[in-house]
Amino acid sequence: MVTYEHVFSKNYKSWAIHYREFDKQSNEFVIPITLSFGNMKLKDDFLDNKNIKAVDSYAIGFGFDGYEYLGSGFYLNMGVGISPGIESIEDKNEERNSRFLIGGSAKTGLLFVPFPDFGFVIGFNITGRLSNSSALSRSIGFGFESGFNF
Repeated sequence: MVTYEHVFSKNYKSWAIHYREFDKQSNEFVIPITLSFGNMKLKDDFLDNKNIKAVDSYAIGFGFDGYEYLGSGFYLNMGVGISPGIESIEDKNEERNSRFLIGGSAKTGLLFVPFPDFGFVIGFNITGRLSNSSALSRSIGFGFESGFNF
């Protein structure tokens, strides 16, 4: 399964592309491996309070996403992961600093897979993140995702 996820939060917007193994035949709780790549941009009003002009973060994610079949194509989705990456911060004086970023995330939500062998997928989730970011070290966001199951 490949999906595109867009997360909205009070302080940031992010996107990610996920690849997940998906057991189409199982009605039991399944925990496949997930790989992802994404970007997070902090909102200007949040940055103004921190004397920062811009923050740009990119990360590669590794984790596990569990699925519990609820019926009629709906799955309860619960996942955890780690995300090493890079964060670039530009302050109000136009000085740019880059640093290694490491973070963790947990999420839960619903995933709708109407056709188990091949077809579209849509979902909604709540995501919590922790990281060593100098600008935003913890956050909660709401994500929407869509993609294809194959």
